[in-house]
Amino acid sequence: MKKMLAWLGLALIVFASCSTVPRPYYETKLGKQKQRYYNAIQYGKKDVPNYPKSR
Repeated sequence: MKKMLAWLGLALIVFASCSTVPRPYYETKLGKQKQRYYNAIQYGKKDVPNYPKSR
């Protein structure tokens, strides 16, 4: 019985960790930086931030 509960607990942990939905790109740190940069260019902001480098 304990072995079965252990396997069930392990399965729940594995399924819970694999079922997370990755965040969209615009919600990540790099995505927000790029969005700020492109908005500054598009709307004519005086001080344009540096373009964020991808990996």
